[in-house]
Parts: sequence; structure tokens; C-alpha cells
Amino acid sequence: MLSNWRKTAEKVDPYSQLAYIYDHVMRHVNYRYWANHLAKLFKSSDFPVNNVLDISCGTGSLLLNLARLNLNVAGLDESENMVKIARGKIRKKGLKLPVWCGSMVDYKVSTKFDAVVSTYDSINYCLNIELCTAVVENTATALRAGGLFIFDICTERNSRKYFQNHTDREETEDFSYIRQSSYTRGIQVNEFFISLNSNSNTTYHEIHKQKIYKINEIMSIIPLDVYEIVGVYEGFSLRPGSEKSDRVYFVLRKNR
Repeated sequence: MLSNWRKTAEKVDPYSQLAYIYDHVMRHVNYRYWANHLAKLFKSSDFPVNNVLDISCGTGSLLLNLARLNLNVAGLDESENMVKIARGKIRKKGLKLPVWCGSMVDYKVSTKFDAVVSTYDSINYCLNIELCTAVVENTATALRAGGLFIFDICTERNSRKYFQNHTDREETEDFSYIRQSSYTRGIQVNEFFISLNSNSNTTYHEIHKQKIYKINEIMSIIPLDVYEIVGVYEGFSLRPGSEKSDRVYFVLRKNR
């Protein structure tokens, strides 16, 4: 089946078709828990956080859970279709949360935020360290003095553990997909083959690449004249993060 799909599938941009089944594929993620963890990081930083911008908001699941915590939230994402799904979910909840299409590398905002977040290893989609640097530096322009930039990265341990030569497949009444994952020399690749209609002969092929960085590589691009490093944490804890962690959170505070 995979070999046939690989031969006939139409290559499309990342998230252009995955957007429509993303919430199903990611249904194992407890976004409420993620939002609560971010709230814990806000609180531990001893800085009052009310206004939050998610610069990789996807379909808006984290945004909605942050809003549930009585935070004023906004979001952006590079994928137009992910933003479209997010807006639909927000409208369905009867909320008015600003969400727009933009890149975390060069986005601009007209108002300053208390915190900017980027979760679920979205930073790893920056395929070179210069792009990571641009995100870190650009985000400083969106923060109030004393504001927080919180982001996470996927480690090599995570990639080897969960994404090295791994295949997922699922078929429902409405769609089917195969995800083939690999990890080689610092690059994690997830190939999706997606058929959105059981009666359609069209299969879409998306290739998602992530660059896996060492913690010290990320540390090296943080401008210490702009940010204070509040902490580098392991997963959903306040323990120090390391290369033995599956996920590492960075908490930066913009200098006052």
C-alpha cells in the first residue's frame, strides 16, 4: 500500500492537508495539561502574565485551553489551513480570539505581550540555527520589558526513541493515512500519505522535517543583553533539562 501511495501521491506543502485530520492524529495530546504547565511556568517566573501570544498555534487547541485559564490569548501559524481550522474551533466556542497566518521568524505585532509561547517542538521546524536565532531575536520585539518567551525542543533521545524507522497507519470512514518516520544525522522526517475521502483516488504526500538541536546550540543563540535565562527544564517539570530528556523547555525573560 505504501509503495503504491508513494508512486501516485500528489506532493503538497506541510499541513496543507494534514490540517484537516490533525486534531484526530493528535488526539492523544492533553492540551489542558500543556496549558496548565505553561501557567505553572508563568507563575514560577514571578512575572504577571495576562496577555499571551502563541506563535505556532496550529489548530488552536492550546489557545483554547489557555483561554480557559482566563488569559487573553492570540495566535499565529504559518499554515493557512491550520489557521482556518483554529478560527472555526474558536467561533464554535463563541469566543473572539485573534488568530492569523504568519511566520514565527518575522511576525510583527502592534501590541506587546506578557508572554510568547511556542510548543510541541515547533522550533525544530527551523532547519538551521540562523532561523532559530531569528525567532528568538524577533520575539523580543513582541514582549513587554520583563515578558517571557517559553519554547520547547525535541531532543535526539526523543527522535531515536519515537521516530526512528517507525510507521503509523489508520483508516476511518472519512479518511486514511500512513505516517512513516525516520531519524538520521540530526534530521527527523515524518512523511504523511493522506487520503481525505474514501471515494477519492487522490492521495496527498506531505514531508515534515525537523532539525534536532543540542541544548547548548540553543543556549548559544540567546542574546544575554536581551534575555535572562530563567530556566531550562525537563519536560513537564522544573528539573534541569538535559540531553537525556525527551523534551526540553526554555524559559527566557526579556530584560527590563
